[in-house]
Amino acid sequence: MAVSIKKTARLTGLVTLGMIIGVTAGTFASSKSPAPTKIYQQLLLFSDVLARVQYGYVEEVSDDELIAHALNGALQSLDPHSRYVPPKAFEKDMEKTRREYGGLGIEITMQDGLIKVGYANKGAPAARAGMKAGDLITHIEGNPIMGQTLDEAVEDMRGLAGDAITITVKTPGLAPRDIKIVREVIQSRAVRQRMYEGVGYIYLETFNNDNVTRDLQEAIGLLEEENGGPIPGLILDIRNNGGGLLLQSVDVAGHFLDGGEVVSVRGRHAEEDERYHAKHGELLTNIPLVVLINGNSASASEIVAGALQDRGRALVVGTQSFGKGSVQSVMPLQGGRLGALRLTTARYFTPSGRSIQGLGITPDIWVESYPDDGKKRISIRESTLPNSLDAIIQKTEGAARPQKQPVHEYPPADWPDDEDYQIKRAAELLKSADFTSRLRQAYNN
Repeated sequence: MAVSIKKTARLTGLVTLGMIIGVTAGTFASSKSPAPTKIYQQLLLFSDVLARVQYGYVEEVSDDELIAHALNGALQSLDPHSRYVPPKAFEKDMEKTRREYGGLGIEITMQDGLIKVGYANKGAPAARAGMKAGDLITHIEGNPIMGQTLDEAVEDMRGLAGDAITITVKTPGLAPRDIKIVREVIQSRAVRQRMYEGVGYIYLETFNNDNVTRDLQEAIGLLEEENGGPIPGLILDIRNNGGGLLLQSVDVAGHFLDGGEVVSVRGRHAEEDERYHAKHGELLTNIPLVVLINGNSASASEIVAGALQDRGRALVVGTQSFGKGSVQSVMPLQGGRLGALRLTTARYFTPSGRSIQGLGITPDIWVESYPDDGKKRISIRESTLPNSLDAIIQKTEGAARPQKQPVHEYPPADWPDDEDYQIKRAAELLKSADFTSRLRQAYNN
């Protein structure tokens, strides 16, 4: 009898919850939405079904999981990116966005069995302790590095922020020395740079980092320092960059533009539309620029590539980008206590008015990364995802505008697997005598 009372109370509670939600939903109903009474009836239906599942399903189910799945079933029927984020997952998402960890602030590789420092973050504890690029780490807490893998060594160096670690460092030309460093919370660098065949090369890993523009400026300065003066050209590699923060993409594009529009964001209501412009003061004036993209370049990456392409500032090289041109607004529910709603609220358009959604950015020069072996490769793009926005867009705006497809270039059949053909071609294009004419032709097309 006690069990029946408990289940009846749960049924009553769920129906009451449905009534409360119905009243709340009515307050958000616009003039074009169903009447509040209809919404109330639909939510009563939802609470009725939920209560019957809880009471009568063959196995006991979690209230939280059932509601989360129900919400996501509704949201993901709209498009692939709208979803409900439960509280714990929302907290993890926030931690991932911050990309914070306890460490020393260095980027490392293995060389001859030892750890070589490739970069020391100027504001991080390792650099403050005197470490710099080119140093070799021979011991960690007195234990030799020789014989360890890079992952094992990295794990030994990581720890809780505030804890000290002693490492033995060998600077070329000097005797080994022990350095005691206190670990700190470090925000990892989103940028990697090097000189490649006489031109600058920058790989931009993500836009989910508040320091992207700062790191980009620093990387350009390091390239100029390594080159002994201004670099003759730059490859900006945003392949496999899945995007991130909108304002970071605007700032990154602004490094190569002297003002003007970078992207427009257009939603359901015209009064919510926004245009984002680059600041005046281009960082690399008149320096030839190639932007590398591929099928995994998405969202913020496509904003940057599309802006620099539309504005005639860069040749875009590689393969078709992913085509994620929709904007998701993250709305914490009850301050995040109940998780968050990630809802598609707008779309991105390039300065010329091209929609990125479903179409992506077509490169000016299409260069594949693998030889033409005759095999058909299946690629996952935005337009292939279930419930993509593309079908809705075509209903409201007509068929998608056809895009010109450049002639595909392939590496030679004997091209080495460990060499990057797309970077090689980008460098060749930058150094070619007809780069300016190619850029002008691409812009006019």
